[in-house]
Amino acid sequence: ERSEMLMAVDEGLGKILNALEKNGQLENTIVVFTSDHGYWYGEHGLDEERRLAYEEAIRIPMLIRYPKKVQSGGSRNQTVLNIDLAPTLLELAGVAPSPEMDGLSMLPVINNAEVTLRKSFLIEYYSDIVFPRMLTIGYKAVRNDRYKYIRYNELEEMDELYDLQQDPYELKNIINDSGSQLIRREMSDDLTRLLNEKP
Repeated sequence: ERSEMLMAVDEGLGKILNALEKNGQLENTIVVFTSDHGYWYGEHGLDEERRLAYEEAIRIPMLIRYPKKVQSGGSRNQTVLNIDLAPTLLELAGVAPSPEMDGLSMLPVINNAEVTLRKSFLIEYYSDIVFPRMLTIGYKAVRNDRYKYIRYNELEEMDELYDLQQDPYELKNIINDSGSQLIRREMSDDLTRLLNEKP
């Protein structure tokens, strides 16, 4: 089923690009290819709960094609967020993004592989009733280039801290390690800062 879905997406995108080319508009069109969160394939012992803050759920692919302003074949490792897409598209279209928008234009990153838009970012999810195991698993989390700290809303003593440099698959929760207490406080403070910055 998922393979068929991927093939349909590939075929549909091909039809769109062919139609744009046939009408002479392909070079004048900004094409963004991205996705929603992926599925779990057993990572962390999970199969459905893609709503959790682990890397497999929060990282999504994104490709941008616009030959006028985006160099073909480029690749970037900086963190950008889905809220950055609207300001980026506005700027590419020659429109100034509204100061009230949450996101930041990705054009500085697109134009320069050394630019960083943000040092950390907020991830949050509220408990829901879609999956029974998600009833009390709402959380607030913060991620930077090296660490991720997850603070659960309803679950006590279940918070998580990962060193993504040493443990990219988030297999060892270091929240209670004696050597991690300083980074835990720093990440907790950063999470509080990000939450206070929300409108």
